[in-house]
Amino acid sequence: MRTEPQCEAVFDCNIYLQAAARPFSPSAACLRLAEEGVVVLYVSEDILTEVSEVLRRPAIQKRFPELTEESIYKFLERVRGFAKLIKKVPSKFSYQRDVDDEIYINLAVEAEADFLVSRDNDLLDLMTDYTNDAKDFRRRFHWLKVVDPVEFLNEVRKLESETDLS
Repeated sequence: MRTEPQCEAVFDCNIYLQAAARPFSPSAACLRLAEEGVVVLYVSEDILTEVSEVLRRPAIQKRFPELTEESIYKFLERVRGFAKLIKKVPSKFSYQRDVDDEIYINLAVEAEADFLVSRDNDLLDLMTDYTNDAKDFRRRFHWLKVVDPVEFLNEVRKLESETDLS
């Protein structure tokens, strides 16, 4: 267990879904880094509510029968046990392409997180698109990287090796 976290992050709903349903997935590995204290993970009540609702959707439970009521409860309690809850998340960025993603963006901005981890192209495109929203996002929040789980794992490994070398 590390005494100093390597970075701070916000995970979007699909990361939690994959982590809950697939314990050996890249998303689950991201979550373990937070649980081990290598990464500071931020959550809000809005995000925890969305994750709870998504995990309980009949179509999701049909696809992932291991997501029982008990396993979902334990998963959410586990996340609550190590994640840092930010109670008030002001709206600092409006995202016309997908307003449902704003809760993740605004939490990451409020927390001054280094990473927003997602598998959602609407979020990932903020780093490369030429739309006004994407350009505005990069200009205003230049420190915040939106990455997929595999890229996040690679970034954390780089940060760890840099720390080990110093």
